[in-house]
Amino acid sequence: MQTKKAWADKLMIGFYKKEATYGAGVTMDATNACSLSGYKAQVEWGDTVVNDKEETTGTEFGTTSEIVEQRVKMTVSESNAKPNTLIGLAAMALGSVTATQDGALAAYSQKIIPATVGTVLPSTQAEATIAGIQRAYKGLKVDTLKIAANDRLVSVEAGLMGDGSRATSATAFVASLTESWLKLADCKVYLENGTAISISPTLVQAAEDISSGAPVDLSARIQGVEWNWNNKLEGQPGYGGAGLLQDLDYGKRETSLKFTLLFNDATEIDHYLNMDPLAIEFDLKGGLIAATGAMYYGFHLIVPRFKLLNAPLPKEENGIYVCEMECDIQDDGTNPAVIIEGYSSKPAYLA
Repeated sequence: MQTKKAWADKLMIGFYKKEATYGAGVTMDATNACSLSGYKAQVEWGDTVVNDKEETTGTEFGTTSEIVEQRVKMTVSESNAKPNTLIGLAAMALGSVTATQDGALAAYSQKIIPATVGTVLPSTQAEATIAGIQRAYKGLKVDTLKIAANDRLVSVEAGLMGDGSRATSATAFVASLTESWLKLADCKVYLENGTAISISPTLVQAAEDISSGAPVDLSARIQGVEWNWNNKLEGQPGYGGAGLLQDLDYGKRETSLKFTLLFNDATEIDHYLNMDPLAIEFDLKGGLIAATGAMYYGFHLIVPRFKLLNAPLPKEENGIYVCEMECDIQDDGTNPAVIIEGYSSKPAYLA
């Protein structure tokens, strides 16, 4: 028997086109979709299967069962994340995307913020070949998103949910983008507190965007970071859906942030004791996107307001002291709870 090889699997996602109607799918071509490279993916079918074991059938073990509702979940991750993947998954997770072009060049920024309450999150289609079988998954929305540091690189992981469809497909896989990994060596980290917090309406790469003065540069002290978003998606089966979900709606969304610093002094402990409002910016600027241009592959991740949940007391690790910052992200009354701005060669996401 010839075994199936996992390294032969393929995945493409319609990052650049959203479904016009939930579950309708999109045309999986180079205009609307791209393949991923250097990823991991897991697909699960969480169907509702009903049998007659609790009914009187004249038999001890029942006689029949049926699939009455189809469910699809997909986990997609890149341990060495690339800009296009991070932007695409973040756009799906948060829902609101605004593009800006670098002059007339093929270089663009995508400002991504949470969709206004009541606005439907975008959905799209993905196709995956697993163990030699290719299937199309429609009605996909991102439920959870995690952006984190992975050794010296950025990692991204998303949990997606679909409408339950999983028809076999023979659509040709489109090409993946050629991009470098998002390296922490290219990342600066800034922290500001109190009334000096000021979020720039136009973000500038390799320059702080959170202060009216001079924020603290944490770049040399930071040891690790993890930011999470949860849409708490719930399926809407309704009636007449032929066993498929008719939409996925989000609940009361949640977001969290934690990071670890080399311990320096009592500054962060005082932030906790005083319950100071804080803002943080992660600004990663990589290589130039287009020759003669002014945009560079990378991203900003800004949390405009948070307070510390726990005292960041010094903790010994391998003979040195670190402090762990667990953050309660809050509403500052002006800015969104999180701002992600990504830079790549693609003009639009989920258009």
